[in-house]
Amino acid sequence: MAFQTTWYFSDLPKEAIEIIEKDLENDFIISDNHWLNGFLLHYVERANRENFLYDLSHLDSSSIKFKINDEGESYNKPIAWHCDSKPVDDDNNICKLSFIIQLSDVDDYEGGNVQFLDEGGGKYYMPRQRGCIGVFDSRTQHRVQKVTKRRRKSLIGFCLGPQWT
Repeated sequence: MAFQTTWYFSDLPKEAIEIIEKDLENDFIISDNHWLNGFLLHYVERANRENFLYDLSHLDSSSIKFKINDEGESYNKPIAWHCDSKPVDDDNNICKLSFIIQLSDVDDYEGGNVQFLDEGGGKYYMPRQRGCIGVFDSRTQHRVQKVTKRRRKSLIGFCLGPQWT
């Protein structure tokens, strides 16, 4: 039986996180040829091979976004429960796997937890360690709670595949 979420602790060094932040500080979407795509694809494909076994076509590089959530900003409300599975391209591919990479250190912020709902309605959280990569079925209900102190940084995105049969 597969789990609806899985995560890996990539041990990304702080220096790598700083490079990611510098590369993306003025452009919140990464390009197709950015080195980060290969890094992300490694973990998404690993999660798929070890847990999901979905028919995937490609990493949607246009969906990969650098997210900053600051305390006290007007848009910083808890995100409502949602799932990511939807048609996204001309080939009628859908989001099959979603991912989040934690770029902030555990002590950099308060609140801002990534929360999931399991099949029975129980809630559980993604670990907060810097470099943690969470990969989950895009049909999984999830949300990010409001940041109550300081700043949370992350990368999010999707891997696509053909419609479910």
